[in-house]
Amino acid sequence: MIAMWYEVEGHLEIKDGILHIGGISTLDLAKEYGTPLYVYHINRALYNYDRFLNVISKFTEKEVRIHYAMKANPNKILLEELREAGSWIDAVAPGEVEFAINVGFPPEKIMYTGASVSNKDMERILSYPGRIRINIDSFSQLRRLKRLLEEHGIETMEISFRIDPGVRGQGGDWKTITAGKESHGVPIKFGIPENEVLLAYKEAMEYGFAPVGIQMHIGSQWLSMEEVNEYLIAVERLVGKAKEVEGLGCKLEFIDFGGGPGIRYKEEDNEFPLDYYARETCKKANELDVEALAFEPGRYIVGDCGLLLAKVNTIKERYNDTIIGVDTGFNHLIRPAFYGAYHEAIVCNKADQEPEIVATIAGNLCETGDVLAVKRALPRIEEGDIIAFHNAGAYAASMRMDKYNLREPAKEVVIVDGNVIE
Repeated sequence: MIAMWYEVEGHLEIKDGILHIGGISTLDLAKEYGTPLYVYHINRALYNYDRFLNVISKFTEKEVRIHYAMKANPNKILLEELREAGSWIDAVAPGEVEFAINVGFPPEKIMYTGASVSNKDMERILSYPGRIRINIDSFSQLRRLKRLLEEHGIETMEISFRIDPGVRGQGGDWKTITAGKESHGVPIKFGIPENEVLLAYKEAMEYGFAPVGIQMHIGSQWLSMEEVNEYLIAVERLVGKAKEVEGLGCKLEFIDFGGGPGIRYKEEDNEFPLDYYARETCKKANELDVEALAFEPGRYIVGDCGLLLAKVNTIKERYNDTIIGVDTGFNHLIRPAFYGAYHEAIVCNKADQEPEIVATIAGNLCETGDVLAVKRALPRIEEGDIIAFHNAGAYAASMRMDKYNLREPAKEVVIVDGNVIE
């Protein structure tokens, strides 16, 4: 029987008071591999991938391409499994492109979308074999890429453009909003402004490029109907721009709606309305004469497949506050410090026990902001207990800091079909 909100049959379950992931005790994992330890249940990620793909495919006859946003989690085994499932790749840096190629992704299934892209970045992309598409973010990048192609004796190249659809971006934090003029007073750096899109495509065609796509991304981690409806306004504008681009005589192969669908971090969070999102997106996109619809989920696929396990090493009282010290910190999981993000803290060996205390879980870095959970209701804690930070599959290990305080990185293991793989 499912008792806790985060339990998912076959994935996260409490058995005899102990939290299990993929059928394996988190206590056994911590004992065998040590802490801090990231654990990814690959079968859960593949389930999320299939669910996302299948729901969208219900509403369109066009090809649906899932470009996994590998910045969320570039674990090698995870990428290999997604490759076998048919995934494409959304890469945001040359190193990601190279890693995806080394993992076995065909170059033609990789799209590179960078920001503040240097000539050095583009030189690396051009050095890789195959037909990697570049998603252009600025006129500066377009013009410099043209010069690089001339230097390399390359006559043409398939590209797309990242556009700003001119709507208010959406995100779980102001730092994850990627569309619109500003986010909390800070100018947004991404994309070609809506009123300059046609100029960009005209210039690209004059230079001899082959524009084959159009893309947007308005932000990350949205759950509410209000946020999805704002995204749908952006979809309508993106589709409208795609029609105008095709009116220039530019035949588009695909339209790319970016990522953004969120996951539940708290019990009170809504489930992402996937059916509504898929139906309404396809309703607008099906008007276009394009071959494929592309999406760039990252967090939605891998967010809830992972845990970060940490060991309690210190318990102390300070001015009537209980501080729980653990052997990890924001060098391993930066989201709480950087975004003020919430991760459920589960005491693995007391997962079915009622809360008895209110405590703050602090990391082991010499930094006041190194706090992973503030004033949480928890069962009675003892030194040696194992705490799991939930939803640590996305933007967790991939954002780690390897130099601060010279702490070692957390280890990573994956579970595939009940087997643990280092």
